[in-house]
Amino acid sequence: MREHYLHRELYALVKSDTSIFEFIQSGALDGMWYWDMEQMENEWMSPKFWEILGYDPAEKQHLAAEWQDIINPEDLALAKENITKHLADPQYPYDQVVRYTHKNGSTVWIRCRGLAIRDKNGKPLRMLGAHTDITALKQTEQELMRVADEYEKVFNGTQDAMFLMRVTEDGTFRFIRNNSAHQIKTGITQEAIRDKSPQELLGKEMGDVVASNYQKCVNAEHSITYEETLVLPEGKRFWLTTLTPIMKEGRVAYIVGSARDLTKRKTLELQLEQYANYDTLTGLPNRRVFYERLEQLVTERAEGAPSIALLYIDLDGFKEINDTYGHEAGDAVLTTVGNRLVKFIGPLDFVARLGGDEFALVLSEVKERTDVDRLAASIHASFQEVMTTKGGTYQVGASIGIALYPESSSDSESLVRNADSAMYEVKRNGKGGVRMYRITP
Repeated sequence: MREHYLHRELYALVKSDTSIFEFIQSGALDGMWYWDMEQMENEWMSPKFWEILGYDPAEKQHLAAEWQDIINPEDLALAKENITKHLADPQYPYDQVVRYTHKNGSTVWIRCRGLAIRDKNGKPLRMLGAHTDITALKQTEQELMRVADEYEKVFNGTQDAMFLMRVTEDGTFRFIRNNSAHQIKTGITQEAIRDKSPQELLGKEMGDVVASNYQKCVNAEHSITYEETLVLPEGKRFWLTTLTPIMKEGRVAYIVGSARDLTKRKTLELQLEQYANYDTLTGLPNRRVFYERLEQLVTERAEGAPSIALLYIDLDGFKEINDTYGHEAGDAVLTTVGNRLVKFIGPLDFVARLGGDEFALVLSEVKERTDVDRLAASIHASFQEVMTTKGGTYQVGASIGIALYPESSSDSESLVRNADSAMYEVKRNGKGGVRMYRITP
């Protein structure tokens, strides 16, 4: 490339007019230095360097010892090492950042660059250098580091699982990072989550559900909170998740997610619900749920719809098993009875344990009474089969009373009362049978 005429002209001005050089070194730099490599105690330092450090240049001698007394000792050792390397090898640059102590005690950061001037044999004779005050830059860096450190402490110190994602221009979502709590509670490492879409991380089905919630946040352009259930490497977990959008140039560019782990609370709630609604031994609905479901069936039954049948079942001979073999054997028998009864119902029907050795089976859609008779006979026959459990072999019978709604009962209460009455009629007549409740003319 041909030399530009302005470049040639500037070099000529510098050679002929010392004011040009003074302007360059005072206006473009924060100090210059010129060092005698043959008498290394002698070094000229420009006035501006001392002014930056708070000193009167007239009070300072042009000696290397002057600046070496106020430079950070660690930086001085590094500077000497790098100067030695540069003097030995012209290809090794001398360019480093050092700390000086200002006259008022504060720290001044200086970028120091230098170039050895050599004779024709390559021997260093002088060294020319420049200083640039980068204190403001360093202070900004330190402040950014402090803020970043505080952010990291908050991000990784919170007990909530947090994650950050970017919203791409085409509207897809990509995870950026997750905090320590998120990694522990989900089993998903930062390496595994980085730059993944929800679908890539969680699979298409679950990923689509998660992404739809993220899209709601984008559409709303404000924080949203919701509960969600996710199956993750650490297992199934319940979360209370808050998504906060970060706007950039008029669009949601990022989303910060914060999820509180509700798993323990939800598990406890489910356990309490299980205890409140289901028999702890057989797992069947308990008496309370039985009455609620039956009332709902009767109330919601439309005019002309199929009948509802209630089979009230009381075991025969159960007390003898309990008394003879103990409660553990009795519990095994009750569990077996519950399992057998469940096999006789359809998806709209249910079986409940009412307490002790009493069970109820509800058929929600009975089109023919003969269907109920056949089912009751099959259930009764099943009780003739021997029950083999871990504790031994047992056999019980059953007295079954049946009532229909609306044929023989006007509401859920009368339905229960009538089925119970039919069951006791079986008991009074020798037990071990089936009886349908009929309205006496």
